[in-house]
Amino acid sequence: MPARTSKLVFLCKLLIAAIAVVALVAIPVRQLVPGITTAQILLYSAFGVLGVIALVVLGAICSLQFSQFILRAGGTDTQWFWFPGEPKGLAALRDAQTHENNSKAR
Repeated sequence: MPARTSKLVFLCKLLIAAIAVVALVAIPVRQLVPGITTAQILLYSAFGVLGVIALVVLGAICSLQFSQFILRAGGTDTQWFWFPGEPKGLAALRDAQTHENNSKAR
């Protein structure tokens, strides 16, 4: 299956899931707030989805910026920065790889 087709299938599944979630939310909302119209429910649902998407994107951007800061400040691994120094065995592994690369180059 080409990549374009799989992306299209994924987007269709995502759209169907979003419609199902809005439909599941709309039934109790209409019972809780009888004066609300379907258009208002769809509008509020769209605002909610956009808000969640904005939070996810903002969180991803902040996380990536923090990871770049760690790497620029001399960190070896962005997940290891909480600990002083490098993970156990990393220096030995790096030396072994350097030795292996030097022996292959000869």
